[in-house]
Amino acid sequence: MSYELFIEYYQQVQEILANNTFQEYGIIGLFINSLLSATALPLPTEILTSALLMGGENIFLVATALMIGSTTGGIFNYTIGLGGNRIFNKFKKKKHEEVNHKKSHKILDKFGWSAIFFAAWIPVIGDLVLISAGARKMKFSKFTIFMISGKAVKTIIVVAGLGSIF
Repeated sequence: MSYELFIEYYQQVQEILANNTFQEYGIIGLFINSLLSATALPLPTEILTSALLMGGENIFLVATALMIGSTTGGIFNYTIGLGGNRIFNKFKKKKHEEVNHKKSHKILDKFGWSAIFFAAWIPVIGDLVLISAGARKMKFSKFTIFMISGKAVKTIIVVAGLGSIF
């Protein structure tokens, strides 16, 4: 890839990220932004969080919008995995069942429930971990506790950190 092409792509990405669409709607925009970013779309919530805090928005409203949006997105990911697993099971052949199980869910097999907790910190891959949890039919109540705990810790650190700067 040439340097000029790279710069052109970089400028296009910057234009998308600088888009004020979510900012125009304030807290509702932050909720939508966090919901979409929690569903495997790499939308940064920190930019809008910073803008809202600099604009004098209530820090507790900002934290609440982030938590509710990202938690809803995480539950949506779990549901996608659960439904996708059911569809996959209808169409797969029985003889490939053991091979597919060994290849899939490597992160969950290696890290277990801590992968659910830290999924909030890892863009896109963390969302795929939550989808895998649904596909593996992990216990929903335990999944919810670990997911919400991870997202709460991230939200507190991000909002408190940005709040102290702005």
